[in-house]
Amino acid sequence: MKIYNKVVLFALVVFFSSCGKDKQLSNIPEVEFTSFTNFKDASGRDTSVYFRFAFKDGDGDIGTSNEALDTTCGADNNNLFIAYEEKRADGKYYPKKLWQQLTLVDSNCDTTVFFDSVQVQFNQRMQYLEPEGNGKSIEGDVNYKMDYVSAVVLLSTEGRFVFYIEDRMKNKSNIVTTPDLVIVK
Repeated sequence: MKIYNKVVLFALVVFFSSCGKDKQLSNIPEVEFTSFTNFKDASGRDTSVYFRFAFKDGDGDIGTSNEALDTTCGADNNNLFIAYEEKRADGKYYPKKLWQQLTLVDSNCDTTVFFDSVQVQFNQRMQYLEPEGNGKSIEGDVNYKMDYVSAVVLLSTEGRFVFYIEDRMKNKSNIVTTPDLVIVK
């Protein structure tokens, strides 16, 4: 189950390049956490956060084009999966959950509406990327911007993210756990 909020995938790819024969990458995507950048107001409270990570993929099949979207009822077109865990007083991490009204749509377009406690997630669809030339491997950086509602209202004062991506062949990358993100509210 997912919770969607005003989360913006800001500048998806700052840099990407094809790799030569001397650098063989796996066709299974790989991700690596890079950094958090907190933006503050005049009083020193956080207003938004950039979550940055790098990716690599040997066959360059990252992202989904608008033409390739699955428009059947209940389809999930996300390929960037980010879950949030809050750090509690005992020093352990727990999935941050919120009560929310959910609407599930199955493949027959039947809907079910209910309330449930769901983990805070920031799942998104990465844009379609295709390297030019014969070498199709790709490397890049993602800047994921979390706005005020996402970064300050939904997140706890301290916590971390667990994330991964899927390529167009549904190959799942490694799962990465970030260091702690501290939010000043």
